[in-house]
Amino acid sequence: MIFFGTGSANLGAVKTRNITCQHCNNQNTVFINIYRRHAHIFWIPVFPINKSGSSYCTHCKEVLSPKEMPEGLKMQYKNIKGNAKGPLWQFSGLAILACLIGFAIFSSGKDKENTQVYLSDPVVGDIYEYKADNGNYSTMKLKKVTEDSLYLSLNDFEISKKSRLYKIDKDENYPEITYGYSKTEMLQMQKQGVILDINRD
Repeated sequence: MIFFGTGSANLGAVKTRNITCQHCNNQNTVFINIYRRHAHIFWIPVFPINKSGSSYCTHCKEVLSPKEMPEGLKMQYKNIKGNAKGPLWQFSGLAILACLIGFAIFSSGKDKENTQVYLSDPVVGDIYEYKADNGNYSTMKLKKVTEDSLYLSLNDFEISKKSRLYKIDKDENYPEITYGYSKTEMLQMQKQGVILDINRD
């Protein structure tokens, strides 16, 4: 379950200039408080949404929303709100997301690089992940390597999602029977997207 929600950060209180509290008639006691709301996922701030605020009098404690403010106070509120800068931590979710995307791109590139290396220099025990003709996914285990051919044992099981191949990649699922493929055939299968990945311990 993913938890979405909103939070807020207090950007600070600013004392108004030449404003008289309409409730207690004291001057220089009215402050503007500004808040910036942000969206969060699992309580990690992702991005800011908007800014809002209110005025309060330190003498009589009267609090006014922007709609309740007299015109002079409202003008100062708008200026203070426009100049208020929020904390950078409210963008922390975006920074984390950018790092995750960067890591995923790096990992994907590394996997492709490793696959090419493993194809050109196969080692007994390599696990080949592939997509079957029926759309399911399975694995093959390299049992023997000759100068121009590979002999692989096909997993007895298939699974509908590539991300769950680890569930069927078990020693007991590979029979003793092997099938021979030329190295050229394996390269062609990889180019055609049949062979998806190669794992090596």
